Amino acid sequence: MNGLLTASEAGSIGLAFITGKYYRGEITLSQTELNTEGAFPVYFLQGNIKVPTRSILGRLIARDAPYTFTMQVHALEGSILDYAVR
Repeated sequence: MNGLLTASEAGSIGLAFITGKYYRGEITLSQTELNTEGAFPVYFLQGNIKVPTRSILGRLIARDAPYTFTMQVHALEGSILDYAVR
C-alpha cells in the first residue's frame, strides 16, 4: 500500500476482521481515530457487537448479548495490530 489509509478504509479492514470472528453478530463501528504519535500511525477503532443467543429458550427470555470491541489497525500496512472484545 502507498500512503496512509483513510478512516473509511481502516474501518472496512477492522469490520471485515471482526465479522470473520463473530459472523453471526450484528456489528457496528462507533469510532475511528488516527494516532500519529509513536513509531508509526495507528487507527484506533471502537464498536459494538450483538451476538444472538443460540438456544431457543435463551431467545425467549434473553436479549442478544452486547459486547464492545476495540482494535488497532496499522495506518500504512492495513494490518490488525491488536483487538479486544469485552
